Amino acid sequence: MTMTQTGMLHRTTVLEKSFGVGVAKVFAAWADLDKRSQWNSPSDEVVIKYTEDDFSVGGKDVSLCLVGDQILAEVVGVYHDIVPEERIVYTEIIKTGEGFMLGISQVSVGFTATEAGTDMVVTLQTVALAGGEIIDEVAAGWTASMGKLEEVLAG
Repeated sequence: MTMTQTGMLHRTTVLEKSFGVGVAKVFAAWADLDKRSQWNSPSDEVVIKYTEDDFSVGGKDVSLCLVGDQILAEVVGVYHDIVPEERIVYTEIIKTGEGFMLGISQVSVGFTATEAGTDMVVTLQTVALAGGEIIDEVAAGWTASMGKLEEVLAG
């Protein structure tokens, strides 16, 4: 029996970034909402507003992606595995401001101490449910966020 995946597109994207600071500082930028709010945005035009924040296994983050007063997306993240200074694994459900499902990503983040600081690998396993644009948008957003994280850690 053959199964088709009507209306779904999948992609795995692996992003790597090195930081000149220790693993504890990089991990803290994820765990602390104030720090995460400084870097976790897909562009300079988009402001992320957290309406829920629970950085713990089983915990949930809910964030709104805003341009001005317009909600571009709502992202609901649930943390499945957190090992401090080693890894974070969670899922993100991405919806429009009106609640239309765009896609789901499993986000796996690994931290490795190096002589120069920290290597971080973010693996995104994304399924698009309403056209493939969300797959590119997720990857581009994470690439931009990782660049902002580098700026926050350097400051």
